[in-house]
This record gives sequence, structure tokens and C-alpha cells, in this order.
Amino acid sequence: MKRIVHILLCALLGGGMTFGQTDPLVEALRKYQGGALNEARLLVDQAVLSPQHAPNAEAWLLRGFIYKDVYKSAGSVMLGDSLRGVALSSLDRCMQLDTANTYRENARQAFDFLARSYFNDAARALGEMDDERALSVFAKYQEAMRQLDPAMDQRAREVEFMNALGTVYTKRFNTNRTDTVPFVKAVAAYEQVLKLDPENYGANYNLATLFYNRGVYKIQRIDAEDEIPSIMQIQEASRVYFQQALPYMLKAHDMNPTRRETLLGLEGIYYSLQDQENSDKFRSLFEEIPPEEER
Repeated sequence: MKRIVHILLCALLGGGMTFGQTDPLVEALRKYQGGALNEARLLVDQAVLSPQHAPNAEAWLLRGFIYKDVYKSAGSVMLGDSLRGVALSSLDRCMQLDTANTYRENARQAFDFLARSYFNDAARALGEMDDERALSVFAKYQEAMRQLDPAMDQRAREVEFMNALGTVYTKRFNTNRTDTVPFVKAVAAYEQVLKLDPENYGANYNLATLFYNRGVYKIQRIDAEDEIPSIMQIQEASRVYFQQALPYMLKAHDMNPTRRETLLGLEGIYYSLQDQENSDKFRSLFEEIPPEEER
């Protein structure tokens, strides 16, 4: 805060501008300097609406910083989202008006902090299994980062987010495998990861496991009283899932041939596909590699 107050004091008092004693921008800066954030917010809102300050980059910079600090102490998610949005739009307006780049670096740093807070909120929401909130704030993160730097490569962050989102949907599916909506969403999330990063080990392995477990679950649901045609249909449907799992597990194995989890996965997939030779092959490879704690 001290740095931005100093910068704005220099601008307001040393920039050749004249202000009355009750100028809302000057008063907003004083309130901000004294820590009276809510009073400063009301005053700076008044200032940026005035013809005198609406075209001034420093007014929008101050508004951005005031709203950023109020956002940091917000008591509710909804209020915080609103305050953060105003802070970002104010800082963006400052950068647009600041043709001399006097305040650009300060505005950019604050904008970057707020934009990244969206990603942190998305990660927190995923940890709470709130996929709707996570998707909403992650979209805002992407939009804000594009606004900050249209050329920025966001693929790494999207891969990280979509992998975590896929895990949320997988956990939800595993708690109730009769509900296939989370299964479909998990598949879509991991496929998006692989579209961005085909060599992503986690997405390949998780997608293989997801398909395999879906096939196993269908077989487990076969009842002794089911008719033969129904049993055959279920077995064929399960076989399709095992076939879908295979290329992803093979890809994961190729990426890391010494991972015991993929060897065990391939043993199970080939066994389910009635390929005993390959199943035994990967079982032998699995047994040749000691557990990680023994290496």
C-alpha cells in the first residue's frame, strides 16, 4: 500500500493538477492511506464518475487498489467475486488510459494477482468437490489472463485444472456407478487434457482406469437369474470398455515402463479381454519390479 500511495501522492500533488479541499479523489487517497477502505471505496467511486477524474489513469489505479484490498477482506464468496471484478475492470481501465505507461507496471502486478486468485479459487472449489464453482472461476481466470496478455500460453494451467476436474468426476462416479453422468464428464475432462498434452501420463492412466472400472462394474452387476442373451450383451458391452482402456494404459506404460500400477492395469485389461498370454506377460513384468519402498 505504501508504494502505491507514494506514487499517487506524487501524481496528484506534483503533476500540475489542482484540486479542491473536498476533491473525492484526494479524500479517497487519504482514507485509503489511513486504512478506512469502505470510506475510500465510496469516495473513489464518486471520483471516477466525475468529468474531472474519469479520464485520469491514476483515479482508476487507486480504485483498482482500493477494491483489491476490500476484496481481500470480503466476508462472503459472492461479495468477494463482485469486488474482485470491479478491481480488475478498474485496473484494466487504468492501463488503457495510461498511454505514457506511468502506472502500467503497478496496475499489471495488481491485475495479475487478482487474475491468479481465480485459479486458486478454482483449485479450492475442486477440493470441495464443487465442480460448478470451479468451472465458473476457472473461466474467469482464463479470461483475465487473456486480457492481461493475449499471447500467453495457458495450456499448462488448463491441463492442471482439467486433470483435477476429471478426478472430481471420477470420485463422484465411483460413489454411485449407476449414475453415468459423472463418468461421461470425467472422460471429457481427461480427453481435453490429452488434446492439449497427448503425453500426459496422469490423463492416460486415469482414462484407462476409468474405462476398465466401468467394464468391471457392468460384469459385477450380472445376476445369476439373468437370461443368457442379457448376460452376453453385458459381457460384450464390458469388452468394449476394456478395449477402450487398452490404448491409454499402453500409452501410460510406454511413458514409464517401470510403473507397477500400469503393469498391473495391463494384466487386468488383457485378462478381461481373454488374452491370457499378454496378461501373464505383464504379470511377470509386474513381479520383476520391486515395490517402490524396496528400491
